[in-house]
Amino acid sequence: MANIAQIFKALGDETRLKILIILASRRICAKGIAKHLAISDAAVSQHLKVLKEAGIIVGEKIGYYVHYNVQDKTFIEIIEFINKLNNDDFEINTCKLGVKIPKKCEVECKATRIKLSSLLLTIQYITHAAKCTVRGSIWTLHN
Repeated sequence: MANIAQIFKALGDETRLKILIILASRRICAKGIAKHLAISDAAVSQHLKVLKEAGIIVGEKIGYYVHYNVQDKTFIEIIEFINKLNNDDFEINTCKLGVKIPKKCEVECKATRIKLSSLLLTIQYITHAAKCTVRGSIWTLHN
């Protein structure tokens, strides 16, 4: 559960989301990310550090540069977590978080379910985009 919280904290920054979107479409080094986002190399380095610590991305040294890529297993974990939240029979060990959830709730908030569904669709899109590359206007799925 602590890992899930760390992932959501890492995704809570707009610049890191932009970096993630770039990495979902292609492998790229830190300098390339800095040029795409028009921010300093040092700022990119700090954002990459947070994303790596959360297990969202992984780096691979190629020559003099480290190319970054999205870590699929992390997004699968997040998708499973969000699916559990959307499930009516949601049960999770909340003792560690100090949260007490009643077994059956009298009132359901549809707005919360819609927000969770939107978040799930966004994460599924990023995961799918990480497995695809663009060649001209044709998407090619990688296994």
